[in-house]
Amino acid sequence: MNLQILNGFCLKAIMTVLMVIDHVGQFFPDAPEYLRWIGRVVAPVFFFLATEGYTHTRDKTRYIRRLYISSLVMFLGNVILWILLKNEPLIPNNIFFTLAVNLSLIYIREKNVNNILLNIALVLLALFAEGSYVATILIMLFYYLKHDKKKMSIGYMLISLLLIPNIQWMQVFSLPFILMYNGQRGPDIKRFFYIFYPVHIWFLFLISHFIYS
Repeated sequence: MNLQILNGFCLKAIMTVLMVIDHVGQFFPDAPEYLRWIGRVVAPVFFFLATEGYTHTRDKTRYIRRLYISSLVMFLGNVILWILLKNEPLIPNNIFFTLAVNLSLIYIREKNVNNILLNIALVLLALFAEGSYVATILIMLFYYLKHDKKKMSIGYMLISLLLIPNIQWMQVFSLPFILMYNGQRGPDIKRFFYIFYPVHIWFLFLISHFIYS
């Protein structure tokens, strides 16, 4: 029986719903803790889909540049909210930057760019990005083992279980979603996600502020 039944569109749609649930748990202190548990499966699937998008795009530099621009827009939005709402911390979320930096690491390796300072800078930026070294390891795993699902799955499970007792270990439950990917893109909703991701975070952040302030 073929279990590869989900295209990229379906995966993104499912993960978008789960992402909103996770961020409700993040921004609303009284929300049940299990909302954050549910959300642990989200980021790895988006990391996986980003490596797929990078692999199949016709212009890799344009793909990465779009992520950097989106990360800058989101950073500026986060800073503006931080300035306007002085008692609130800076919103830490910015998966665009995580993806941009780590895909840049892959790109310079493919192009054999031997600039040591650039490599060090990108590694340091990746470590300080959302998801830190775990995100970097997962993105590299998904990209370089994309043609060996068995090794990728074993590596992914080991990495996830090594995170115990941090709840991030629950990312292991995203593996079935990844393995159900059929390699097809489906309807292209990348523009929707580039807009929805920051807007829904800002929206939830503002609602939380006005409720709890």
